[in-house]
Amino acid sequence: MKKDDRKRLSDAYPFLWTYEMATMPDGWTEIVERLLADLDAIQPQPERVFGRLINLVVRSGGGFAIVYASVNDLAEWDAEKALKLVEAIQRFNNSTSRSCQVCGDPSVMIVKETDGSKQEMLCQRHADARLAEYDRGTMQ
Repeated sequence: MKKDDRKRLSDAYPFLWTYEMATMPDGWTEIVERLLADLDAIQPQPERVFGRLINLVVRSGGGFAIVYASVNDLAEWDAEKALKLVEAIQRFNNSTSRSCQVCGDPSVMIVKETDGSKQEMLCQRHADARLAEYDRGTMQ
């Protein structure tokens, strides 16, 4: 994720932002932002409460990302809020598995490095560009 986006999101959502989000690819920035906005709408951070009301763990790699959440006792949770939380997390998890890591467009395939060191979820345009780099021998 670009430095400006990391700063903007961490400043806007300091009690939801996690370090792992900073390592997300640029194409998934909007997906991360939507998750943070959704969670902030579900459970806004009250004034003078400095603990995290929603604890997030983000795992990403190999063309996929998933987020896990737990809630703090400081928040008042009910069935409706819990369902909204589950829906927001599900939307994030599904979106990352269907979006290009470079641009955010719908992905069409997982592209894996020939040495197996890395794989990415890419749209047709970025998959074609990657293939062209391989064909030219310019892939690093």
